Amino acid sequence: MTTVKMVAVDMDGTFLDDNKQYNRSRFLACYQQLKARDIKFVVASGNQYYQLKSFFPEIAREIAFVAENGAWIIDRDEELFVVHFHAATSLPLSTR
Repeated sequence: MTTVKMVAVDMDGTFLDDNKQYNRSRFLACYQQLKARDIKFVVASGNQYYQLKSFFPEIAREIAFVAENGAWIIDRDEELFVVHFHAATSLPLSTR
């Protein structure tokens, strides 16, 4: 038997409907089942972290986010990874 340890979802066009909404009460019930089974819920998207976090106000501190195309990873409000662009290295790229 395979054990599920994580469920990761993309937002636009997958988790969210065409109106950028989802059935919150239905999802929160599913999320409680995931929690009871110790299954991590991860939001993965090219969208900005704060936008993603705003979709999950009730549980944002409990879940993980892979935001901005993987440039910023947060798990339970702890920053695990972030890409910083430095002027010295990014300026030459912008003038090409």
